[in-house]
Amino acid sequence: MKKTLRVLLALALALCLTPAALAETVIDGQANRNITLQEVGLNEVVDGVSPTTGLTLSELDQPEGFAGLAITGRYMPMLVQIDNDQGGVGDRAPWGAAYADIVYETPLHRSGFTRISFLFSDLIPDSVGPVRSARVGHVDLREEWDAGFLYYGGQTRKGSNIEERFSEYGAKSKGVLFSGTDGTNKPWKAFYSRVSGLASPHNVDANVAAIYGLIDPEFTPPNHAFLFTDELPTTGTDAEVITIDWGLAMYNSRLIYDVDSNQYFRYMLQKDGTEVPYEDKYTQEQLAFSNVIVQHTTVTWNGSSDAPVTVHIGEGNADIFMGGKYIAGYWKRPDASSRTVFYDDQGNEIALQRGKTFISIIPAETTVSYE
Repeated sequence: MKKTLRVLLALALALCLTPAALAETVIDGQANRNITLQEVGLNEVVDGVSPTTGLTLSELDQPEGFAGLAITGRYMPMLVQIDNDQGGVGDRAPWGAAYADIVYETPLHRSGFTRISFLFSDLIPDSVGPVRSARVGHVDLREEWDAGFLYYGGQTRKGSNIEERFSEYGAKSKGVLFSGTDGTNKPWKAFYSRVSGLASPHNVDANVAAIYGLIDPEFTPPNHAFLFTDELPTTGTDAEVITIDWGLAMYNSRLIYDVDSNQYFRYMLQKDGTEVPYEDKYTQEQLAFSNVIVQHTTVTWNGSSDAPVTVHIGEGNADIFMGGKYIAGYWKRPDASSRTVFYDDQGNEIALQRGKTFISIIPAETTVSYE
């Protein structure tokens, strides 16, 4: 009933808005925004407060069989590569999605296919999927959090070889890499399985909570906490609808702001123009985000349309949406071990709304608009 009501409210909103309010603004993600960045350090980690969502941990549900900071008290982020075939809806919908603190979207194929990565920390489920393969940019993403990394194989093409990048960072010696295609002698293989009734390769399940327990308890990830606020943004322009257009139907998404929950609900755009809610397959909960960030970057293709080399280290423009507002900001990550800092239009680190965050990391040819 709640989901149906949200859809009806979204439709009513679209019908009731005046023509002026419906005017679409296409963002120039390549323009020089002339933002002078202020110096920042690490953010304070407050006891009992999540560094990734800003939520009070004691107020979160604790499902049986789960792990994570809210349950065990141990901060150990887990990054999982997730299938996004056909936009991740219908038979391809992911599970465990409702518990991800951060959802990343990155390029997978030159034609507009994308891959999803779930970062779990507060609550780590005992069933997540469908787990898919990694690209070299995902190795850089893992390094930012020094997270446990679950993936089902990955590209080893010369010039975009994930194994070489893992070796470069020394990740292999940390005991945090868990490929589902490794040999049966690996202890984590017992925690990968296939879901009956779903077609391969879109049916790989991982017990992430159990694999979390395999990481050396002495291993300590870095403090890469976000900055959070309880105040709604007072600057920026109104943005009630966000559209991310990858140039390929079913991978394009729309996020619609709901003022009552202060969240953007995600929909996938189909070939016939309809919007399908992006849901967790098992909970049937539509994913919604307190913060939506579009991170403009450079993507090259290593001799093949399915070999993206996505730049996660460097700097560039960032489109930040929260509280129904759009802020033309910036991002910067100096090196592999640093955190990505998101800045507002004045060059200050932006304080995010408490809750989940969606980060879409896009090349120049991807179009972002809002209304």
